[in-house]
Amino acid sequence: MSETFRPEPGPEAGPLGAVVERAARLLAYAGGICLVFIVVLTCASIIGRAMLTLGLGLGPVPGDFELVEIAAGVGVFLFLPLCQLRRGHVTVDILSAWFGRRGVAVSDLVGNLLMSIAACVILWRLVAGLQDRLRSGEESFILGIPAWVGYALSLVGAVSFLLVCLYTLYRSWVETTSATPDLA
Repeated sequence: MSETFRPEPGPEAGPLGAVVERAARLLAYAGGICLVFIVVLTCASIIGRAMLTLGLGLGPVPGDFELVEIAAGVGVFLFLPLCQLRRGHVTVDILSAWFGRRGVAVSDLVGNLLMSIAACVILWRLVAGLQDRLRSGEESFILGIPAWVGYALSLVGAVSFLLVCLYTLYRSWVETTSATPDLA
């Protein structure tokens, strides 16, 4: 099996890298809290439904679907920065052994440039969606939660995702310019 030259994810170097890593990790913890909230809420709602069928007077948690929808969307956006920082997005390494160190560094640079562009588009459309929800005054059906709340909370993750993408673009530039060409 051929050796690949893709750098392993690890602690980020330098003071900027340390700050970016710490922030991305904290956001991922917040995303984890969103997932735990979803699990607890879903279990409580299921137990409440079961108690209702047994005649014990409880019932499902009102608006559970609305809350799960918001928490899931926010959680996904909060996980994106750490995923990008740790090189967790899907890559195709089938040709990386042939590219050598410099080729892999260049392909990572191009990938991070494309991911930065995608993060810009995602942020742009999320802001447009937030503005639309603010104008419409739309609310959830059961709990009456303003629709813009999920967008606003997701914005934290989307902005952080873009900033981390720009950092990884810088990191890839440094890796590309410092990669030594492979000897034949």
